Amino acid sequence: MEKIRSDHQKVKQSEEALTGFIATAHDLIFCCRQDGTLLYLNQVGQDMIGSLETLSDGASLFSLTDEEGKGLLVRQFEKVTQRIDVGHFEMRLVSPTVCRTLDLEVSLSTCCKEVPDQMIWGVCHDITERNLAQRELIKLAHHDVLTGLPNRILLHDRLQQARALAHRMHSRFALLFLDMDRFKIINDTLGHAVGDDLLRMIAQRLKGCFRETDTVARIGGDEFVVLMLNVADRADISSLCDNLLIELAQPFMIRNHELFVTTSGGICTYPDDEDDVETMMQKADIAMYHAKALGRNNIQFYNNGMDQNASRRFTIANSMRRGLDRGEFRLYYQPKLDVSSDCIVATEALVRWQHPELGLLAPTEFIQLAEESGLIVDLGEWVLREACRQNMAWRQDGMQGLRVAVNLSGYQLQHSRLVETVRTILAETGMPGELLEFEITESVIMQNPDYAVEVLNEISSLGIHISIDDFGTGYSSLSHLKRFSVNTLKIDKSFVRDVENNSTDAAIASAIIAMGSSLNLKVIAEGVETEQQMDFLRDNNCDQVQGFLISRPLPAEQALKVLRQKCIGELAQGREALKDR
Repeated sequence: MEKIRSDHQKVKQSEEALTGFIATAHDLIFCCRQDGTLLYLNQVGQDMIGSLETLSDGASLFSLTDEEGKGLLVRQFEKVTQRIDVGHFEMRLVSPTVCRTLDLEVSLSTCCKEVPDQMIWGVCHDITERNLAQRELIKLAHHDVLTGLPNRILLHDRLQQARALAHRMHSRFALLFLDMDRFKIINDTLGHAVGDDLLRMIAQRLKGCFRETDTVARIGGDEFVVLMLNVADRADISSLCDNLLIELAQPFMIRNHELFVTTSGGICTYPDDEDDVETMMQKADIAMYHAKALGRNNIQFYNNGMDQNASRRFTIANSMRRGLDRGEFRLYYQPKLDVSSDCIVATEALVRWQHPELGLLAPTEFIQLAEESGLIVDLGEWVLREACRQNMAWRQDGMQGLRVAVNLSGYQLQHSRLVETVRTILAETGMPGELLEFEITESVIMQNPDYAVEVLNEISSLGIHISIDDFGTGYSSLSHLKRFSVNTLKIDKSFVRDVENNSTDAAIASAIIAMGSSLNLKVIAEGVETEQQMDFLRDNNCDQVQGFLISRPLPAEQALKVLRQKCIGELAQGREALKDR
């Protein structure tokens, strides 16, 4: 009897130890019938999904999961009752008490007795946090951290899927490569925090411009790619892109700054332009650079002719520093005529590149590349110094009071040493600030108006004239114009070209002239090529004109001849008038 009592005590202690272990285990442990009816839950299980008392009568494990999970449990229960090792498997339970979804790693066992309704024991390890971390890692690997958009990896995967689907369905899709114009200026002037906020807002606007079936991805920096599925033709694509340009034209309000952004884009279509997705990316990129070369803020479709331009662009980019060091750049000068006196009062300095292999290059071929490479600052300094030097040489030749205009890029405007450089060059050349004029495009100064006001005020304090170039094509308003130290509005040539036969262009041109007059600003019209255009501008009291009708851009020696002719003509007219008196 003593032996029996001892064995019984050991069994009891063993059962208590086992019960204690099960009750205090860190994993969910349950016991249920084959139909899922729960018979036991340890404390961890009760904390996770509630006690058996709080659950409904006859609570079933099957009711705590979805149909897929129920099917999985049924299959695994059948295997384990047949003594088949099911190993570990994952399933999902929904806790009705805390409304929480649990990811569990489950292992099952059953009693050894052969009975019709065996009890099934399960040990469940909570892997919810682990799975969440894994999903987050997968998301980070396939999405851009800053904007949450798909990144290059996920974009490539979706491109492959789009190609397979389009091939099977005989449909089209398009790839749009976007690059924000002059985005670097925002980062350099307002800081990367503002730049990051702007990128996030741009991402949201891009998503709003396209359909749910399309993919908007950020592949780095200020570059975005849009995959447009199932597009019918170019008109369909153009419609989506027009909406994009309109949406991005609206100002962004970030940390008390009003910012304006434009974008340049290139489009490659499948299968019309290319059927390899990697090559599609390259061709869309080529088309995007073509859009930038056309003046930015536009979107171009790829064509085969752009490949040759890409090769030419590569040659130009690689030889620009050498060209600057070897003095291959030249300045040409285009006169500006005062309408009331018919006398040349200023010239605009226009840079050209005498490339040893490609010949004379216009600025449209290399200015953008200079901006991207950072050489625009060095090139701009050379242009400014040479223009001032040449103007002072003309002054010694008798061209008194002649003002020279120099174009100022957005990258130069935001450079911290701009004002210091201007002061130094004026001192070196001895040219008064009143004889210098900076032409700045409307889109550049409106990209960050607050910063532009500060810099333009410093420049204006030196007596330098400020002219807004391409006026009418950007976003400026009267409220903004009042803040800038502006002397002149330059009507874009697109409004001058058809003023004699297009009522809309005529109305815009006359309105700009009237507005400039009311604000005490000079107005100059560029691109004047016909006498009819000249007559219209004279009748509407435009102050100055510039264009081929007056003179083409000329090297300094030839420009001097034109300057002397105009000034001599004016003096001759004056002498004849004195004789008549």
